[in-house]
Amino acid sequence: MEFIEKLNQLKERVISLKDNLQTEEATKNALIMPFLSTLGYDVFNPLEVVPEFIPDSRLKKDEKVDYAIIKDGKPIILLECKKVDNDKLDVKKHANQLFKYFTASKAKFIILTNGIVYKFFSDIEEPNILDKEPFFTFNLLEFKENQVETLSEFCKENFDIEKAYSNAGDLRYIRQFEEVIENEYRNPSDDFIRYLLDKSEIYDGVKTAKVVEKHRKTTIEAFNLFMSKVMKTSLDFSLASKQEEKDNKKEIITTSQEIEGYAIVKSILEGNFDINRINYRDNASYFNIIIDNNILKTVCRLYLNKSNKYIVFLSSNDNKEKRNSEEKILINSVNDLFKYKDKILNRVKEIEANYAKK
Repeated sequence: MEFIEKLNQLKERVISLKDNLQTEEATKNALIMPFLSTLGYDVFNPLEVVPEFIPDSRLKKDEKVDYAIIKDGKPIILLECKKVDNDKLDVKKHANQLFKYFTASKAKFIILTNGIVYKFFSDIEEPNILDKEPFFTFNLLEFKENQVETLSEFCKENFDIEKAYSNAGDLRYIRQFEEVIENEYRNPSDDFIRYLLDKSEIYDGVKTAKVVEKHRKTTIEAFNLFMSKVMKTSLDFSLASKQEEKDNKKEIITTSQEIEGYAIVKSILEGNFDINRINYRDNASYFNIIIDNNILKTVCRLYLNKSNKYIVFLSSNDNKEKRNSEEKILINSVNDLFKYKDKILNRVKEIEANYAKK
């Protein structure tokens, strides 16, 4: 079975059990031990996994780390466990405990977990001094493909301590860079706008506060266009490998314009909604953008393959009188979809609210 399939099974286990786990011990048995098994470790072999591990004999009798993963007789990864409802694992609250265990052992990694969230720490900033922040966080209920790839490096069959430690340093910077990029995407700073003006070599004048403010909206739109192109490229690649489908004996061809429209809608929702839940379903006459692959959760319909192009918003499914009504808006080009950002966001919120009641 593929690693990601095992993680998805574990995710379902977490969803079904988490509300019934009242203690730390229950969390360890129901969630954390299966997680270690998913990584390929034999939790019942004391040569691989040692529960209640004592990092140093000089520590007090009750100062034991919950689990130690062992290789060649030495601890390589420590796990400190909390019960499943432990407030999203406040790092500051447990910092002293983590620091003590890490310093007392020769392990290069220590994981703080509540069975759902796994926070990976090491000593990247200063040797033998535990970093204040994790270099990697994995959430079993909200993970992405690139995070699965990172986690797989800690599987028994893949684990290389030197490689993992080197990658941990890279991850720490990547995480911080990602945060900076996201902040600039959401709310471009004055310095970033000035940087774009300098690099583009369009504006030669003094970059006054007024000039910067004038180009703030321009910067956001440029970001949106860039994101839609990135998503479109990815989707085009997927589309090229997908076989043509037929519906009602009519050949359905998903066009590049429709894929670009799909990418734009996803870029609009990025940061406001889990875009992994956004799908599309093509039709002979229009293109549906939907949530959870459910046609009843239609965000909008796009009519892009004729001279007159439209974006259509359907009425709420809970409104029986207007269930079949629609708001049809004429657009000049697919890029006009950015103008309807608020309507798209509001439609998603409406869908989520309606289904939350059911």
